[in-house]
Amino acid sequence: MEVAMEDVLTQLTRQFLPQMTAAEKSRALRSLKALIDAELFELAASEGAEDDPDRACPWCGSPHYVKRGRDGRGRQRFLCRGCARTFTDATMRIFSTTKLDRSARMRFAECHVDMLPLRESAEKCGVCLKTAFFMRHRLLEAMAKRMPAFRVEAGGGAELDECFFRERFKGNRSRSESGMPRKPRTRSQGTDGHEKICVLTGINDAGDIFYEIAGRGGLDEAAARELLADKLAVGAIISTDRAHVYRRVLPALGVGAHIASKREEHAINRVNSLHSQMRHFIGRFRGVSTRRLENYLAWFKWTWCFKVRRSADELAELIVRQAARGTYEKTWRQYKVTPYPFYEYWIKQAKWDSRARRAIYGVA
Repeated sequence: MEVAMEDVLTQLTRQFLPQMTAAEKSRALRSLKALIDAELFELAASEGAEDDPDRACPWCGSPHYVKRGRDGRGRQRFLCRGCARTFTDATMRIFSTTKLDRSARMRFAECHVDMLPLRESAEKCGVCLKTAFFMRHRLLEAMAKRMPAFRVEAGGGAELDECFFRERFKGNRSRSESGMPRKPRTRSQGTDGHEKICVLTGINDAGDIFYEIAGRGGLDEAAARELLADKLAVGAIISTDRAHVYRRVLPALGVGAHIASKREEHAINRVNSLHSQMRHFIGRFRGVSTRRLENYLAWFKWTWCFKVRRSADELAELIVRQAARGTYEKTWRQYKVTPYPFYEYWIKQAKWDSRARRAIYGVA
């Protein structure tokens, strides 16, 4: 009679656990959990790696390569025909340079699915806050590259509208090289229209969404034309509100029909619902720094695209698979000195605003 290995493991666990003290049980279960997490990580990270259709040289990007033996860890090595350098599937990958063990990486993926705060994620994974921050943004960078493209073909429909977020300078300003160029405000205080960041969003008939950070204040014609040019095919049917910018841009892009509706007509309810969910998602982090907003919007789009009909465990494994194949571009130093977008406004303000002048130039 054949006995499955998982049944043997279950029987052994049930046999020996009652014989242990409470402290021994706690240590044993933690060790077993770490072992299971490590194996789950290894399975998820290695799934489909041997026949990855998107494999390319991480040094020059060439898709032309041949096999060149194996490295010291037994991983397949490849020789690039373009730059003559060797690489493996782990070269310049997100997990290739980290010193964390596999169980910690799997736990962090689970924390990412649960959208836990950075401090709580750091505590669960046994890392410092800086490492948790860097791991989160590297994951977001990899996830952003796996998003499906948004496109509205001829005869297809879509709804477009803008969503606005307050400009935020969230972060540890005591360690920042420059201060904040305006006075701090409470959430109940209003903000000038120029201190809001415009995000152009859309949703098509298939339920695909897109977001593009368009600029400061209202949406202007040049930004709308640039952001929509590769998303709308000639003959597409587009619904918007009655903003003048759409009336000028959409006919120039060759859309088949432009339906401009008043707010009370509820013609763009789907994109308005998208805005509501987007604000709720960003709000759970108690505000997001403007220079990190694009990464968090990518996180929102990832949850929109992949969370349907998947359990938390499946999502964690999906994150590991995507991250294991994902490459990174920004280093920790680059994340630290990431500039705030659309900062030209504050440079102009510095001419007559002493606080902005002190933040930018260091003198009042």
